[in-house]
Amino acid sequence: MIQRLKKILLNHWTILIAMTLGMLYGIFLPKSAQNLNFFGEIYLEMLQITVIPIMMTALICGFYNIFHNSDSLYYLKRLSFFYITLIILTATLSFSLSFIISPGSNLSKDTIELLNNGLGNTELSFSNNILSSPENILESIKKSLPINIIKSIYERRDISILIFSILLGISLGITDSPSVKIAISFFDAIFLAFMRMVNILLYLLPIGIFFLISGFVSNVGVETLKSLFDLIALIYAIIFILFILFLFIISRKRKYSILNTIKKLKHAYLIAFATSSSFAAMPAAMLSLTNDFKIEKKNVELIMPLGISIFKPGIMIRSITIAFFLMNLYHIPINITSIFTLFLSSFLSSLASTAGPAILSATTFGIVLSPLGIPPTVGIFLLLSIEPMIDPITSMLNIQSNCLVTILVAKTQNTPEENTV
Repeated sequence: MIQRLKKILLNHWTILIAMTLGMLYGIFLPKSAQNLNFFGEIYLEMLQITVIPIMMTALICGFYNIFHNSDSLYYLKRLSFFYITLIILTATLSFSLSFIISPGSNLSKDTIELLNNGLGNTELSFSNNILSSPENILESIKKSLPINIIKSIYERRDISILIFSILLGISLGITDSPSVKIAISFFDAIFLAFMRMVNILLYLLPIGIFFLISGFVSNVGVETLKSLFDLIALIYAIIFILFILFLFIISRKRKYSILNTIKKLKHAYLIAFATSSSFAAMPAAMLSLTNDFKIEKKNVELIMPLGISIFKPGIMIRSITIAFFLMNLYHIPINITSIFTLFLSSFLSSLASTAGPAILSATTFGIVLSPLGIPPTVGIFLLLSIEPMIDPITSMLNIQSNCLVTILVAKTQNTPEENTV
């Protein structure tokens, strides 16, 4: 009975229902929703407790695995080429469509004020010169250096923490000492402990979403909510284009028809969609790559876990689009500097994020927003609001993209015959 209840609470349909009920509650009982909104805010604060430990330990262990394994080093150049190419492609498409659709730019001042209140009554103070001059860029880079990691953690300098974690992971990976394994075991244990904490909080997600959404709707009203549909449609459009493109490349590379390629990967797709987790779908994808696509097992075992850990284009897409929405909403200048900053921070955020449900990686969203001058709570709340509608398809794209990289990089057992349907 308890296990069944857990499955129900973790199901994305349950979260979607909670979101819908929260919207209805906020529309028809706005005063009550505003009074109870603090429950949602408490839940959001509890999630943010896990942000730094998960971010640091995930990066340290991930980069240790890359540089410690000799096979990983052998493939590092080829993997880097395809990762960088696909990251640039993902970012370029995201930026281009965000410019065209420009979500959040067509709202009135009254609507912006209401939306600001709905996003937690956060005191937002934006300056027109944020990251707008070379001096500010150099100062930002200087502040990002992890000179004092304790101070960086205390002041929540996410970029500094990221750089420190990556450097430490690399250093541990190239250090030949028995003590290194003890250190990695420690970091891995910390990661697992905080992931367990998040897993416990996941069971409360429907309740948290209900109160967050009801309070949000009671403040902003139904008309303002329409502005979010542009954002959701933008995310869907980007993911759909990349998914079809990656599917076409896989089918051409392996000389399968598109329909046959879908059939061979259907179990991985369905698991990713149903669980909203790339990690959960990874075993099915690895099995299909080995048995159906004839990729050498040792290569699949090396590339897929590595890719799922560090290459998550779905997270980059949602980071860029939501940041664009908030920049347009609060009239933050969109220029070359802010675009470069957004590209770099969204990439680092995808590195620090887990490949599980979006709620697990929402806590690292401050990496994207802080350099732009946007309070992380605003973006985290907005992400939680639309997460049930975008998380299943972003997980599918993460699986699809890493299957593509594996096929492009790994050696094959034999050349498959051309299949037709």
